[in-house]
This record gives sequence, structure tokens and C-alpha cells, in this order.
Amino acid sequence: MTDVGIGTAIIAYIEPHEGQAQAFNRWYERDHMYAATTAGPGAFSGARWVATRPCKAVRPAGATWFGDPARGSYLTTVWLLEDSQDEWDAWVARQMAKLQADADRMFAGRDHLHTAVYRFTVEARSGDGVSAATALDHPCGGLIAIAVPPGDGAGIAEQFVGPRHATAAVFRRERVILATADPPEHDLVLGFTPTDPLAAWLTWMRLPQMPSARALSRSARRLSETTSVARRPSLPPVSSDVAPG
Repeated sequence: MTDVGIGTAIIAYIEPHEGQAQAFNRWYERDHMYAATTAGPGAFSGARWVATRPCKAVRPAGATWFGDPARGSYLTTVWLLEDSQDEWDAWVARQMAKLQADADRMFAGRDHLHTAVYRFTVEARSGDGVSAATALDHPCGGLIAIAVPPGDGAGIAEQFVGPRHATAAVFRRERVILATADPPEHDLVLGFTPTDPLAAWLTWMRLPQMPSARALSRSARRLSETTSVARRPSLPPVSSDVAPG
């Protein structure tokens, strides 16, 4: 039996302008997520994530690869089938031209901190973990994103999975679509947590028998590595602790 696999991913790291988080979220969730991403050819799964203030508080203070660590409230993840990226690129160029021609279909009050095409490279999972390709369609508490130097992603993913982290997927950036930040080349590890991602992250980092956690912490200081914890939004997705900052 052949399982579906991820070819590439569209990963968008977005910050709404001050006071516009709720309007942005409604627009993106009700229109743009579909009209400009998941309706495209080859897109077979997509999900959105929100970083609340407590989630942002655990980001390393010196993690500036993607700009100010206090910014970056919303993350979009979309999986594309192998060999479909070029077709999706052509489709989204046509689609964006249509959307931009209609002022009601766009939202100016946002910054793309880093929106890029990433190539899937490898995954790691615990015995009962779902595959990376199906992870976005399974209920989970949230997501932990870790940006590390090229080549380090596979090792971090293997260290990451366990009882609180069932699945981790590793991506290598291929090209930038829109960005206000200019991070160096990196691997991006996305770890899916069946429980609350903040609790899972803090527990993992405190385990004394986990040398990987200590090494990861040292790397964060030495390499300005970025760690971001995000929850899957509930309805309504914007609450008092979600607003930027």
C-alpha cells in the first residue's frame, strides 16, 4: 500500500496590524485560506495555528531570524503533493490577480513576516503517531516550530518525538514568496502535539534525562534559532490572550 506523501509546503508566518487581529483572522479563515491556498492544484491539506501571549513568552529572547520574537501570531501550513508546486504557483498567480482586482477580497492590515515554499525532507514519529502527511487532518493540541541550521532538522525531529510529541516533520526552505524578515538558510521542524503544546514544550525542556533539550537550548543561544509554540484555534479563534504582542 502506498501512502500519500508531502512534496512541498506553503508556510506563512503572519502578523496582523495592531487592533486588526480579529478582522484579519475572520478574513483569512473565511476567505483567503481557501481562495488563495487550499483551492489550488495539488493542495491536499491545510491548517492554521495561533500563538497566544503565553506561547510567545517561551520563544528565545535572542531568536531574531524571523524578526521580533514578540511578533508572529498566526501560522498557516498547507501540504502539496509531489511535483505539483509549479502548477500551484501558476494557479496562485492568476488567482491573486483576480483577488487583488476586488478590494473586498484582500486585507491590507497584515505583515508577512516570512511566507515561503518548503521542501519536505523527512519525518519522525512515535509508535502511535500519525504520518506527517495526515497530521493536519487529525485533532491535536497544537504545533511547535523549530528553525535550525541546515542539516540539523532530522536529528532534532528524532529527539523531539515521544509521548507528548507524536509526529515531527522536517522541511528545507526552497524559496521565499513574501517576507519582511530575512532569515538564513534553515531546516524547519514542525512538531505536532496531541496535548497542549505549551505544557508539552515546557515539560520536554525540563527533563534532566533529555540531553537533546539542553543541547537545543544552547543552540538557541548560539545560533539565534527560533522556537515557536502555537495552538490550533478554537471558535471563536480570537480571544483576549491572542492579540499580537
